[in-house]
Amino acid sequence: MRRCREIDARWYGTSHQKGVIDGAPEFHRRLDAFEDVVRTRDAVLLSYLREPRTIEDIVGHRLVYRPHAETPHVEPVERRTAVRHLDRLTRSGLVTEVEPGRYRVSH
Repeated sequence: MRRCREIDARWYGTSHQKGVIDGAPEFHRRLDAFEDVVRTRDAVLLSYLREPRTIEDIVGHRLVYRPHAETPHVEPVERRTAVRHLDRLTRSGLVTEVEPGRYRVSH
């Protein structure tokens, strides 16, 4: 997101049905909103990781989709999201792999 913010353009092509965004101010506003989503997911995950959890546990807990959503893309999106959040939070020292494949909030 940091690198995206550095791009100076008149139009920004996006995905997830957002379409083309006209102008940097609107693009930056939407980046800010997405950063809020990432922070919220981090907070949910950190709370969930007070007990050691596996990636499968996190996928089942759902960071992106509501529990009732059952379509073929839900599980891969949840897994990719969980892995990315875990990687970043582990690199930052907030999460520790307490045994192979089990993660918990660092003390």
